[in-house]
Amino acid sequence: MTTFAILGAVMVLAALALVLVPLMRAGSPGARRWPAALIAAAALPVLAFVLYGVWSNWRWDGEPLHESTSPAIAQMLTSLETKLESNPTDVNGWLLLGRSYFHLNRFSEAADAYQQAYTLTQGRDVEAVLGLGEALAFADERMLTSRSAELFERAVELAPHHPKALWYSGLVAYQAQRFDIARQRWSALVALDPPAEVKQVLQTKIAEIDAAAGASPAESQLPAAPAPAPLVRVRVAVAPELASKVPTGAPLFVMVRAGEGGGPPLAATRRASDELPLLVELTDRDAMIAGRGISSASQVTVVARVARTGDPRAQSGDLEGQVGYDVGAGQTVDLIINSIVP
Repeated sequence: MTTFAILGAVMVLAALALVLVPLMRAGSPGARRWPAALIAAAALPVLAFVLYGVWSNWRWDGEPLHESTSPAIAQMLTSLETKLESNPTDVNGWLLLGRSYFHLNRFSEAADAYQQAYTLTQGRDVEAVLGLGEALAFADERMLTSRSAELFERAVELAPHHPKALWYSGLVAYQAQRFDIARQRWSALVALDPPAEVKQVLQTKIAEIDAAAGASPAESQLPAAPAPAPLVRVRVAVAPELASKVPTGAPLFVMVRAGEGGGPPLAATRRASDELPLLVELTDRDAMIAGRGISSASQVTVVARVARTGDPRAQSGDLEGQVGYDVGAGQTVDLIINSIVP
């Protein structure tokens, strides 16, 4: 039995995440298998909650692996790794290896295996997307607000009713104080009819969000939800005819320019070509010049460029794509890299 005890007033759901994460295992997008027991007790000090989670024998996708690496499991892993060396395009093999490493708390190795499956499926397999996001978050908790957050949002796009996608994306939204999104995701999770213990916790948090929306900050246990920040969200991918021309490990620059693309970028971020396809979000925090960010424009052009030489300025031979974007709409737009800079 494994027990986690986490203190926090506002971050109670982050604590709950640490309880729930080990219990969740990826299933099919419509899977409804749940852990049988999640919350053992909850106490309420003046400014803190204490949550206790009890390890359950139930998994999202069946029987658990033993936490210790027994000789039989070690032999299975070695055999699977050998098989993948000779057949590196076996998506199911990489998924199995990722799940095995994760069950054994080898999170970095799990992330590497899931990344292989993610790359092979071009980010279209929900199990690879969720597995990679979960493993990265456990390997480095800071990923929960960066790469993992993007992956969990992508999982919702792929499988809107996947329990784990709804849980994680709701948690990310809650931590970002996007309480309307958190409420939407967790309400959908409740509708999937989880066990009574889980449903009660979710319904309590949803009720607190609702109460906060109708109460002053002083009367609410939740912080007041801020106005939505201007946001640009694009799903970047490479056109099939250019896929073979993408250099491994090259910088990928995603930039937001005012109007039809003139002048210095309003915002920019640097990623890597190995991450393609990926979901990218840019806000005023990514501004190039203080006071001149995304919020200063309503219509923008988003440019994605694979820089073969590493220079953020366009160079001959770079791979590039662009798309117009309505900042006020805040929708996810596809940005296809489909041209070569002359």
